[in-house]
Amino acid sequence: MEAPRRALPGLLLLALLPCCYVLPRAAAQAQPADEARLLLRIKRAWGDPPVLAGWNASAAGAHCTWPYVGCDAAGRVASLTLANANVAGPFPDAAVGGLAGLTHLDVSNNSITGVFPAALYRCSALRYLDVSQNYLGGELPADIGFRLGTNLTALILSGNSFNGTIPASLSGLGNLQQLKLDNNRLVGAIPTELGKMTRLQTLWLANNPFDAGELPASFKNLTNLTSFWARNCNLVGDFPRYVVDMPELEILDLSVNMLTGSIPPGVWSLKELQALTAFRNNLTGDLVVDDFAAMGLTMIDFSENNLTGVIPEVFGHLENLTYLYLFSNSFSGEIPASLAKCSNLRTLNLRDNRISGELKS
Repeated sequence: MEAPRRALPGLLLLALLPCCYVLPRAAAQAQPADEARLLLRIKRAWGDPPVLAGWNASAAGAHCTWPYVGCDAAGRVASLTLANANVAGPFPDAAVGGLAGLTHLDVSNNSITGVFPAALYRCSALRYLDVSQNYLGGELPADIGFRLGTNLTALILSGNSFNGTIPASLSGLGNLQQLKLDNNRLVGAIPTELGKMTRLQTLWLANNPFDAGELPASFKNLTNLTSFWARNCNLVGDFPRYVVDMPELEILDLSVNMLTGSIPPGVWSLKELQALTAFRNNLTGDLVVDDFAAMGLTMIDFSENNLTGVIPEVFGHLENLTYLYLFSNSFSGEIPASLAKCSNLRTLNLRDNRISGELKS
């Protein structure tokens, strides 16, 4: 996301915890020593990077004390947290897939290459998977949602080069709370099946070259969403009115699309809303405010649309409002005097409208 104008406030994030493939008792007893060897294989696959110097064969029996490694009570590797570790090379598929107790895997923001690691299917209880901001590519497997463990609560694939269509099978991950597919090269239609994922709290689809189309009507079922990011997705049709029935929504970004119609008045009734952005669309009509409850808003951005009418006076009563962008519309009337009372307002851009007056503190 762009900053500061386009940056959304930080929040979001959720759960982690327990995992995988049930082994016979004898195999499980030998596992800790075996897993030390698997970790060393991962280290070798990445060219023995200095950051993993603490992973060494002489301390193989103490792998639970190695940096970036967390173990469960049985001494099995339960978590690998290697975000921003500056590792590079192919994803060590077989070695990671052999970690039978793995529940949490985060290798985000590195230089890992390859395709989606199918060996993770062996970790049927994996709950948190983050491979974002790497150099993974290729098509996501069509059966990914049937092969990954049903305990998965977070699937974060942002910022790679995955192409092809979004697999409809993802809807089989019934416990998923975070699904982040943004900033890839995904095409085709956004699957209507995603609307079955009713436990989703975070859905990020932004910055993918999807075919022009409307958001699926089935998304009306995603009433637990707190963060919905669908910027630059080739969306057409009216501003989705079902968002007014998402009471937990904190961040909504539908910017840089081809949306038409008016903004539903009910959006201002969302009490948890903190950032509402839909700039660079073809939205029309007035900003109608009947029942304003979104008092926690920090960012409003409807710039570069075709909106008309007056700027709502209630915006000046938002104590946390930090960014207000309404430029390049057809607003008229005077600038609400109440905006001068917004003590936290850092950026106010109302240019290229038909408004008059000035702010007086």
